Amino acid sequence: MGAIVAVNDLGSTPLMSDAECEAARRLSLRGGRPPVKVPGYENEQFLGHGAYGEVWTATNRNSGRRVAIKYFTRRGGMDWASLAREVEKLRYLFSDRYVVQLLEVGWEADPPYYVMEYMENGSLEERLQKTPLSVDEAVTIFREVAIALVHAHDKGILHCDLKPANILLDHHHKPRLADFGQSRLTHEMSPALGTLFYMAPEQADLKATPDARWDVYALGAVMYRMLTGAPPHRDEPGAEQLTSAGSLEAQLAAYRQFILNAPRPQAHRSVPGVDAGLAAIIDRCLETHPNKRFPNPQAVLVALDAWSLQRVRIPLLWVTGLTFAWVFVALAVLGQYLFRTTVNTAEQGVVNGTREGNRFAAQSEAKQIAAQIQLRWLQLESAARNAQLRELLAQGGAFATEAALGRQLDQFLAQRKERGDKQFPEGEKSALWFAHTADGYQRGSAPPSEFGRNVYRGYRDYFHGLGEYPPREPPPPGIVRKPHRSVAYRRDRPDDKGIWSVAFTVPVLSEDPVPQPLGIVGMTITLANLPTDHTDRYTVLVDTRPDAKNGRRGLILRHPYWATMRDEPNPPLYYAEEVVKWADQARERNDNDLPFEAGARYIDPVSVSTETTPGLKEYAGEWLASVHRVLVGPDQIDTGWVVLVQERRDVALQPVRDLQWRLGYVGLGATVIVAVLMVLMWAGMIVVMDPTPRSPVTRWLRRWAGLPTGGSGSTLTTPLTPRGSSLQGANTPRERVTATAGMAALSPAAARSSAERTGNSP
Repeated sequence: MGAIVAVNDLGSTPLMSDAECEAARRLSLRGGRPPVKVPGYENEQFLGHGAYGEVWTATNRNSGRRVAIKYFTRRGGMDWASLAREVEKLRYLFSDRYVVQLLEVGWEADPPYYVMEYMENGSLEERLQKTPLSVDEAVTIFREVAIALVHAHDKGILHCDLKPANILLDHHHKPRLADFGQSRLTHEMSPALGTLFYMAPEQADLKATPDARWDVYALGAVMYRMLTGAPPHRDEPGAEQLTSAGSLEAQLAAYRQFILNAPRPQAHRSVPGVDAGLAAIIDRCLETHPNKRFPNPQAVLVALDAWSLQRVRIPLLWVTGLTFAWVFVALAVLGQYLFRTTVNTAEQGVVNGTREGNRFAAQSEAKQIAAQIQLRWLQLESAARNAQLRELLAQGGAFATEAALGRQLDQFLAQRKERGDKQFPEGEKSALWFAHTADGYQRGSAPPSEFGRNVYRGYRDYFHGLGEYPPREPPPPGIVRKPHRSVAYRRDRPDDKGIWSVAFTVPVLSEDPVPQPLGIVGMTITLANLPTDHTDRYTVLVDTRPDAKNGRRGLILRHPYWATMRDEPNPPLYYAEEVVKWADQARERNDNDLPFEAGARYIDPVSVSTETTPGLKEYAGEWLASVHRVLVGPDQIDTGWVVLVQERRDVALQPVRDLQWRLGYVGLGATVIVAVLMVLMWAGMIVVMDPTPRSPVTRWLRRWAGLPTGGSGSTLTTPLTPRGSSLQGANTPRERVTATAGMAALSPAAARSSAERTGNSP
């Protein structure tokens, strides 16, 4: 072999002598006729000249197919056995779309020739010198070349000289393998030399046995070149000195040591778009130790497919996982919305229903109180029209000296009280009937009281109707002119100590043409607060008029807390200001059915602490309350009283809370079920999309689903057996490092540029 190994911009390529270069240059410029006319073909154009001959394009006269014809015009120094073996291998790879196809061979012609497919897009080497490839384009070519090697290895052929110049691009820019001059059968023992920086380090040995892992290293080097623009290690210090090592054996040994001692190539890892998975595949292809390399191109293809699937699988799993998460969140939000809507609707319905029930109860209680007041006024007015009462009260100051007048008045009042109390149930009877003369002195009572007879009471509100207590000295400030309800007061009698009382009075007038006030007649009732166990629903009576003690409005007269304060000398007083505000609005609008807005979350004033009164915790919390004014008679006389019925909010809403818990448990169960189903669906996608699962559970699930299951990181490592014995041949150890037979399939421009770069111009 006369060629030597050299390093240039294309890697290692054989160089010709100066005489040979000049002859090649003249041949490339001659533009004459081909050496011999091939039957059935019309020659078109001279493409270029290689180490062993020249290449022309031609057209088949019958089919019009354009082909490339290589003429072996330079027989001197040719290894005809090697060329014959290449042709035989191309014939054996007939119909393989991944290999440049051999169409016809003319060994009997002078010079011999063979006809091959014409690759109009040139070689991958030329493509890389024009514009850089994107990562996706490089991966596509990488995969196609790996498949081509798998096809060749499957037929027992090792290429042994894979590089961009030996990969041609068809009209679809699909790669085709070319130049099988250095190829070997899998069972052959003769060495084969490749191209520097594409050749595995163990291949650079004239005693090496061909190995499928040589093509794996070259495949990784081609991918590295497509990504970075240069083969691995070519640009490292000392690479340019490899061709000056002396003999071929010395050059090969220097190359081998250089590759083994060089640092791992890293440039491909910084290429945008190259992730860790793809970089790992390239790194394993370029392992300097063959046992660490992929065992064959099939294993590379499996790893590449796994990486491609992982590349799609991870975003798909993320998208699917996020979709499931969004669906889960959407369902959770929708469920939460429906849950809250259902609970709120039920709660509002219970609140409205409870308040409506309380409103009806307050209205009924207010009407009942109003009816009792009206009846008491009617009883008092009936007594005031009695002639006997008028005659007695007309005596005036005579009661102080004539005791008989007082006893007669007591007897009259007792009869009236007895008659009037028959119209009321037990517990609602009057506590006291009394009568005062116009001078403000109390003259009689029922039950009778010697202590209270002839005592001045003109300062009392029930006498003058002013709503306050002026000084106790006579004369009285005036006398009531119509039925009157006094301000509330607390009596000191042992039997009703601490209980609020109220007096109802009417004036007693003479029968003169101009009636003159003779005095008043009245009765007192107690606003009894029966003992209570602080039930969750009760009625409260509120006085919206100013009280006699503090002049404040909203005094609570009837409330369960009074039952515990009966023996207190100075019990705390509580005022319902929200009720006063509502009563004022109702008076302004003359609307007793005005909604009590504060009643939706009413806070009992008894539970609120102030500077002067402590809060009672047993009445704390929110209440549902409704109110109604006490209006008497057809004229709707405003008594100033407001009946409030309140019920504990949490007790009223307990059924809703029970429903809420039940719905919560159901929702939680549904959430867990949906989450489990989504996780199972996501896991199912992982199972389906992972052909080589590591988990035994995942492998079992794939087998159960009838899906194929590979081993963990499985690759095809079965040794390949050659098919047929007609491909046997032998190469001498002193054979060329780089073949140029693939030049036969280049386009005219590609052939000329390749010939010029290699110094093989005619």
